[in-house]
Amino acid sequence: MTTCVYSYEIPDLSRPIVHATKMSPSGELRPFVPQPATPQEIIGRQIDEIITYAGTYGMGGPGFFGLRLGEDWLIIALWGAASWMTCRGRLVEDWHFDSSGRPEPWVNATDGLDLLNRALAGQTVETIEIAPRAMHIVISGGFDLTIAEDPRERPAFAGNGQPRAFAPEDDLRRAVFLSPTTELWV
Repeated sequence: MTTCVYSYEIPDLSRPIVHATKMSPSGELRPFVPQPATPQEIIGRQIDEIITYAGTYGMGGPGFFGLRLGEDWLIIALWGAASWMTCRGRLVEDWHFDSSGRPEPWVNATDGLDLLNRALAGQTVETIEIAPRAMHIVISGGFDLTIAEDPRERPAFAGNGQPRAFAPEDDLRRAVFLSPTTELWV
């Protein structure tokens, strides 16, 4: 099973769905084939907002990670991406930090605490490196967003204890892209 390659559709806002609900698109869906992000598109841009719940399949969401950079969203299209990622060595999101003895994450969905938005909003992307199995984004103010190359440096999945590892056919470079919206239907 692949971890980070999906087919996407996005709403065509010129063709809105009048009676849209939370489980339906806001506009008629059209195919979206994102191109991998390049450093030239990202470096020097200001971060306006961060979300850990981009993407949808109608009944829920894959939990893609998104940084709003003006009108664009830099999307990291991994299922539960924030649980793979650290900032300053601390997990961005971690549903089981208390039972595993790990430090509280930047975003604690249990109590609604989001320290990451407070820290990164207004900061600038200084560098971005994306490899097939790792990512490192350096952000002004001494911040970073990192997906470690070694799966042993990521927390294991709570349900089965297996490491958060990429499938052999995965290439993270294809899962990091710019999007006009976070309403990505997979």
